[in-house]
Amino acid sequence: MNLIRSMATVGGFTLVSRVLGVVRDKLVTYYLGAQELGDVWVTAFRLPNLFRRIFGEGAFNAAFVPMYSRRLEEHADGDAATERADAFAGRTISLMAAILVVLLVLCYIFMEPLVAIIAWGFRGDARFGLAVEASRVTIVYLVFICLMAAVSGVLNSRKVFGPPAFAYVVLNVVFLVALGVFVPGSEDPLGVLSRAVVVAGVLQLGVVVLSCWRRGIRIPLGLPKIDADMRRLGLLMLPGLASAGVQQLNLLVGQSVASLQVGGNSAIFYSDRINQLPLGLIGMAAGVVLLPEITRNLRGGQEEQARVSMSRGVEISMLLTLPAMVAMFVIPQQIMHAIFEGGRFTAEDARQAGYSLAAFAIGTPAYVLAKVLQPGYFAREDTRTPMRFTLVTAAVNIALCWPLFKLMGHTGCALATSVAGWVNVLLLWSGLRGIGFLRVSRGFAGRIGRMLLCSVLMGWVVWWLAQVAGSWLLCEGRFTLRMVVLVALVAVGAGMYFIFVFALRVFTVAEVRASLRRKQPSQPAQG
Repeated sequence: MNLIRSMATVGGFTLVSRVLGVVRDKLVTYYLGAQELGDVWVTAFRLPNLFRRIFGEGAFNAAFVPMYSRRLEEHADGDAATERADAFAGRTISLMAAILVVLLVLCYIFMEPLVAIIAWGFRGDARFGLAVEASRVTIVYLVFICLMAAVSGVLNSRKVFGPPAFAYVVLNVVFLVALGVFVPGSEDPLGVLSRAVVVAGVLQLGVVVLSCWRRGIRIPLGLPKIDADMRRLGLLMLPGLASAGVQQLNLLVGQSVASLQVGGNSAIFYSDRINQLPLGLIGMAAGVVLLPEITRNLRGGQEEQARVSMSRGVEISMLLTLPAMVAMFVIPQQIMHAIFEGGRFTAEDARQAGYSLAAFAIGTPAYVLAKVLQPGYFAREDTRTPMRFTLVTAAVNIALCWPLFKLMGHTGCALATSVAGWVNVLLLWSGLRGIGFLRVSRGFAGRIGRMLLCSVLMGWVVWWLAQVAGSWLLCEGRFTLRMVVLVALVAVGAGMYFIFVFALRVFTVAEVRASLRRKQPSQPAQG
């Protein structure tokens, strides 16, 4: 398996999804702004995504993929192994669907206290009632997106990465249709967007189910039943649920505290959307690819190859993440203004969002590294250790969020999240080093140092060009001009970065060519 090719497949579709997501967010801010109505939409959209990350992509995949992959590998007769693995998947998805329906009903009934928890700054004003009404529609998305994550786990375990990644493109296509066709003439744009979320969930599930059908993957469904396999899966998921829940608690703490400042929720949400670009393109791609890859290596007794995959994943991720971090830190307000200013989203809204983007950027490499390092635990069916680390991380975030908010406003909430992210990475890294699994290649530290130097040099070039083009990047009401200048700035920055990379021999041309071959050379990790 070629790690770079697989990451490129996931990352390529993720890039399309994230670009469309930025267009979507631009239109949302145009119609809803970044004040009261914008805060309501952010809350209603965040709620189903919160549960998706806890019950779907996070805890579930961390437990399910290794168990499913093991069943694919454990029999000499491939057909028997596949049949047993798919039967396990069928029992899992049947039980998961029943749990999700119950959860949906409970959330619908208790939506008022839920909104009071996740946006306690809304209480006592008009935002609260609107947020409850919209959230009772968007929460339906929970069922479809979690089932999609389960079916995607089956496909990823079979080295099929394209359709699950493409499913996220579908979400933004549905939004763009709603924003382009239905919202402009509607008196209730919030209601239109809420219903669009549900439609997108149905279509996303359809994409991965159709992909399974076309590949002859038959997942037999039946009545929900708790057997030994389901109990084992549940035991593995419990630490993951706690871990994912605490991670989302970190975000909720920031959102809840920021909701005390009108526009704070929106500033954090939209700046985090830009910050999520490198996380989605690099971190998610690496995590999705590395988990089944390392699991297969360990099941096949190839522990050294598993170490090589982990080390290469770290290097590739940092090569692409460090320049993104520097760029978002040196020109955050120019980025937010160029993309979002217009309609009800003002220049002041962009300036405030720029502050939180700079704070988020400090933690961007940490978010990506966590996605790369966690498969080293999950592939061993160890979900408890990351849970313990996440609890420490949450304590750090909670301890910092309120005092930093009092000192810096909503920017302090973003900074607390970044600091907590680095604490998590230090714990994950030391844990893998402690068990002898993470052994980086010779010259690793020097290579990462040169990547950082290249990123700083690129950052200086980008900052200087942004000052020269400031009147274009910060002009009001000329979105097309701003985007052309911003894209040109990004292209020049990327070009300069890779010139510096090759000039300082971070990677040689021969190494890049070797990595892009169908069979990637595996060299033993040392150090």
